[in-house]
Amino acid sequence: MRSLGVRARRLTPLRALWILVLAIGVAALDGCATATAVGQGGQVYQVRVATVDGMATALRGPAGRPACIIQVANRVATVWLAQPSRQDQPSPVALEADAEALKQGILVERSWNEATVHEVTEDELAAGAAVVYVPGRVKPTTVELRFDPISRLSRSDRGRSGH
Repeated sequence: MRSLGVRARRLTPLRALWILVLAIGVAALDGCATATAVGQGGQVYQVRVATVDGMATALRGPAGRPACIIQVANRVATVWLAQPSRQDQPSPVALEADAEALKQGILVERSWNEATVHEVTEDELAAGAAVVYVPGRVKPTTVELRFDPISRLSRSDRGRSGH
């Protein structure tokens, strides 16, 4: 058989890894552009963890472990205690979710053994705040949540996440 000048390349482990990473990257970009929005539509809120046991929070912190982890549907955010010099600043937005997703519940976790799911009520959304008590070994942890409305998500907008 005669060669057409195209040399077949051998699939080495390094080349296979490179192809796999490239394929995952392309899939991630495509998935991000088509990921469905959380919930079924309605008002979208920025969710903040205002305080944990009365202490202000941050999205990054100096502590050895996070203050808590929150999850709404498939979105997860780690929340840290703020440094003492930043206690007077507002807490950062941890994630965004629509009213329907919030009503289905927010998982608030301090550790594997200390977690609860809080189903947000219409009254809490109207007030823009909720207090969640996470059961603990000695005493419960008090987590203050804030909900800031930002837009409405229509059913036709589901699937467009804006990433």
